[in-house]
Amino acid sequence: MPLVLERSWVGRRVSVRRAVPAARGERAAFSDVVGDLVALDTERAIVDTRTGPVEVALATVAAAKAAPPSTRDELGLEAVVAQGWRPAESGRLGGWLLRANGGFTGRANSVLPLAAPGVPLDTALEDVGQWYAERGLPARFQVPVEARRLLDAALGERGWAPSVDVHVMCARLDLLPGEAPASVQVDVTPDDEWFARYRDGMGASADARALLLRHDRVGFAALREGGEVLAVGRGTVDDGWLGVTAVEVRPDTRRRGHARAVMAALWRWGERQGAVRTHLQVSTDNAPAVSLYRDLGYWVHHDYRYRTAARA
Repeated sequence: MPLVLERSWVGRRVSVRRAVPAARGERAAFSDVVGDLVALDTERAIVDTRTGPVEVALATVAAAKAAPPSTRDELGLEAVVAQGWRPAESGRLGGWLLRANGGFTGRANSVLPLAAPGVPLDTALEDVGQWYAERGLPARFQVPVEARRLLDAALGERGWAPSVDVHVMCARLDLLPGEAPASVQVDVTPDDEWFARYRDGMGASADARALLLRHDRVGFAALREGGEVLAVGRGTVDDGWLGVTAVEVRPDTRRRGHARAVMAALWRWGERQGAVRTHLQVSTDNAPAVSLYRDLGYWVHHDYRYRTAARA
């Protein structure tokens, strides 16, 4: 374990071992503080533990580390994220969640393996193939890379083609800066201009509209200038998490802070809906977006990739 806390850990779960005063003649004593690192300066750190905030003097720190998410953490967050995209059809095969929505978005048209399927793998894959074939869709898995590494390897051995990996990034809302700008409005129902901006109008299809609207706590952010929608975003709140999706900026107006403004508006909206943390997903090959989200205060919780069955 390193001897110091790192600024990049702010917002993440940490374990800090600190020295505590010992009586004369007794061996040095230590205690551990575990929780979210919420503040750090040159003299102290504040760790938000299950029993409340604990101030730790840096001079007493003997060792510290960022606690990586466990398999349970990864799958638990994936279950939360799945609630943000509610497909037209879903099914269960043991612990596998099967989702279909006319082909619009990978998440809404793939299997999420949260637990074992309850049958031999090849039998389960046959059932998956049939389920998606009946809906005119390719059989596809969304595989959390670390939590389901054995399944990922097994699919690879069977010829299921991988996609580019996707980061699932997280942050605490109380650590994210910025007020909701006046130029951004968050509405329960988006207008036609919002749909026209999202994916260059792809969000206007019946399947897309239904998927985007199918949620009981959803907000649609739009940044307007001169009556035109220049940037949009979507937020959903589930189990105390704000999911940020569908962030789009008109290409000729990028690098003007529009994405940051939309994000800030969704953060503050999410807090009003009771969210305390936020997640988003971004392809690992989208370097500008990854850099933006890191700069805003997000960190990589885990990765997933899609695996698609080879055509027969």
